[in-house]
Amino acid sequence: MYNDSSVFYNDRRHIPVPDLVMMDNLSFEAYLQHPPVDLARAALHLAREIAYPQLDIQHYLQRLEHLAELAGEAISESESNRQRSLSLSDFLFNQLRFQGNAAEYDDPRNSYLNQVLDRRLGIPISLTAVYLDVAHRLHIAAEGVGMPGHFIVRAPAAESDETLYLDPFHGGRVLTQADCLRLVQQSTGYQGEFRPEWLAPASTVRILTRMLFNLRNIYLQKNDWQSALAVVEHMAQLEPEAPDHLRDLGVIHYQNGSLSNAVYYYELYLLRTPQAEDAALVRASLQSAAQQLAQLN
Repeated sequence: MYNDSSVFYNDRRHIPVPDLVMMDNLSFEAYLQHPPVDLARAALHLAREIAYPQLDIQHYLQRLEHLAELAGEAISESESNRQRSLSLSDFLFNQLRFQGNAAEYDDPRNSYLNQVLDRRLGIPISLTAVYLDVAHRLHIAAEGVGMPGHFIVRAPAAESDETLYLDPFHGGRVLTQADCLRLVQQSTGYQGEFRPEWLAPASTVRILTRMLFNLRNIYLQKNDWQSALAVVEHMAQLEPEAPDHLRDLGVIHYQNGSLSNAVYYYELYLLRTPQAEDAALVRASLQSAAQQLAQLN
């Protein structure tokens, strides 16, 4: 849309396009200082800084815009939010065949938005991110829901409609409360009853942190310390007040042989949380790292 001065503005952020392009040249940490943070743009920043240094953010944002244009041709603006949400789900997961990569769930490419768009394969949270971005471009009300072990889409109720829950990983199917419970049970082993708080919408920062948490676990399992380090550094940028990231940075630096950095982060963690449940274990790790460092000097 154009305003009276003929300057193009993004309809979600009201920021002139040249400024948006400028933000794509910022670091992820610097981009966080310019709220509101856009989920897709932030996810692409993360992909570029962690794994794909040549990634063209504008190219993938234009891909998402094209998806929205195609979807918009098939979705009537006069329909209810529920029906438009269902139509978008059909478009992405049935017609375009974005799907969950159950066969290679732990492939890190499933967590990088550029790769999800290229391969049309992902995990629940990355497929949800695609749905949310296209929905927002079409002014369809939708939110991400971070249930334990499984991410889904929530389309808020409008008028007499019931709130709609969709599962992008399983073809965008509609979920009942019983379905949500089964998903949690299957992914976590939980044996209790359904908890309504599971269906609370997740903030953009929470979604990004959980995407990084998945990547952190994948890289730690592979003993890929350099990639794990990059992921946790970005987690600390997203949640600078969360002390657990400091401890994890200490652990990863220790495993990677960076003893002085390990000592630094272990000390910082203990200074921040001296009464933490794992304080004794971290102190032992700190002592081991300090002793090894002393032997090198």
